[in-house]
Amino acid sequence: MSVKIKKLSPTVLLAVAATLIAAAPATAAATGTVKERTRLAADCGLYRDGDAAMYKNCTGAGENIFVTYLLGGNTYFCVAPGESKYVGRWSNVFRVYNRGGC
Repeated sequence: MSVKIKKLSPTVLLAVAATLIAAAPATAAATGTVKERTRLAADCGLYRDGDAAMYKNCTGAGENIFVTYLLGGNTYFCVAPGESKYVGRWSNVFRVYNRGGC
């Protein structure tokens, strides 16, 4: 028994690619990844404020965070309770890890 494989036209492939690209931002926002928010309505943790990467501490104790960057060295910050801290340019911050209290 042979299996026939149907080739898709370039138009169909382009339509599928456009659909996947258009759906990607909605999927990322729905899964709870970091998304752009305003400073006043920022949730806890890493958020974007324009081109600034900010970290908001919503706990009652200081948080020691470790920030990894795409370019350059990594660094630690101590973020006071209820405060927000600038951790770098949004395009350069890779991840932020909570390393406990400070």
